[in-house]
Amino acid sequence: MPKINIDSSYGVIIIQDMNAVHVDENYAKIFGYDSPESLLQSIDTFLDLLPLKNHHQATDNYHKIVSGQIIPRGHTFVNIDKNGCEFTVFSVDHLIEWQGKPALQVTVIDLTALVEANERVREKDLMFKRLITRSGQGIMVHRDFKPLMINQACVKQLRAESIEQVMSIDSVLDLIPENDKHNALIHYQEVIGGIATENSTVVENICFDGISRFFNIYDNLIEWDGLPAIQVVLEDVTDKVKLENELAYKASHDELTDIYNRGAIYDWLNTHLDIYTDLTCLLLDIDDFKLVNDSYGHHSGDKVIKALAFIIKDVISEKLGAVGRWGGEEFIGFIPTHNIENVTQLAETIRSRFENTCFTSDDIEFYTTVSIGISEASQCDRMKLVENLIKDADKCLYLAKAQGKNTIHVSTVNNIEYLP
Repeated sequence: MPKINIDSSYGVIIIQDMNAVHVDENYAKIFGYDSPESLLQSIDTFLDLLPLKNHHQATDNYHKIVSGQIIPRGHTFVNIDKNGCEFTVFSVDHLIEWQGKPALQVTVIDLTALVEANERVREKDLMFKRLITRSGQGIMVHRDFKPLMINQACVKQLRAESIEQVMSIDSVLDLIPENDKHNALIHYQEVIGGIATENSTVVENICFDGISRFFNIYDNLIEWDGLPAIQVVLEDVTDKVKLENELAYKASHDELTDIYNRGAIYDWLNTHLDIYTDLTCLLLDIDDFKLVNDSYGHHSGDKVIKALAFIIKDVISEKLGAVGRWGGEEFIGFIPTHNIENVTQLAETIRSRFENTCFTSDDIEFYTTVSIGISEASQCDRMKLVENLIKDADKCLYLAKAQGKNTIHVSTVNNIEYLP
């Protein structure tokens, strides 16, 4: 807590044999008297200016200084004014000679205004601490990630059992996922250094029950017990983050097949074309799909579409590339590689698995097949070449259909070849 300095006039009293033998005008006024004479006439001994409980200390202090047992020093004393009210003074003792005998000259400064001001500051500090302690918002104060204060709302949000449980941890970093700790350290230094802007941030924390939750945090630099610290206001936004993630997922995934939709495929390409220069495209189309719908119904047709989507996603995992529903019964996949042989083998795995997948409709078993076109290119020129790549894959798909379906055709940008 910062101290407040208040200028105050000082007064002087000279004490000899515990009697006040001289006071100046300021000293008299500090004690509420009109003049030095009125003060001296109103007391029998210097001790009359002190509370009874301080008489022994003052007497002992006087004799030890006069006898040379202790060196005169500054200290605070409680005094009594003309009206019997106690107030605090800061006094500085000096050993002098008065009329040929040792005496103690005491210079005093009235600390009443300072004490009252500091008391107001302490009260405001306590009010502030009570406010954040009782707040409905989760609030934590920490320094170097060591908790200094936490309110009950924060305890509840962090799924802890008590304030003591949270205060006992060595570091708030224990609540942060390993991958995020480095960024948390950087952010702390920025806030402490006054660099960070006052913006809220959504972070993931591992709560005391071991479950991860998301919090919108607003942290700022404050002074706590006279030293810099970080005050963090937390708001649990786990449900909001989950909803936003669900909406984003639904916006980027085909509802029926749970794989990327066309827009998400283009987003993936925009992101990854800056990383990869070699790219292979697979275009897949279910053979005679209209016949499936006409013979077994659209419900069975949806089962067929979902089955092929599952196989494609299973064979071409996210580690290899991206797959999506291109439209209707048509699917597309992109793999960042120039190894056409490996991609062709993946395509053959998809074709074979799908060919051997049995479907049922009203206890009737049926099978269907897929045709696949593959094109590949090196040194991709962003989206322009991707569009050509898709067109070439589409040509290969057309040839696969024309050659009897249930087969694979492979091309390069400048050449299209048939694989029996």
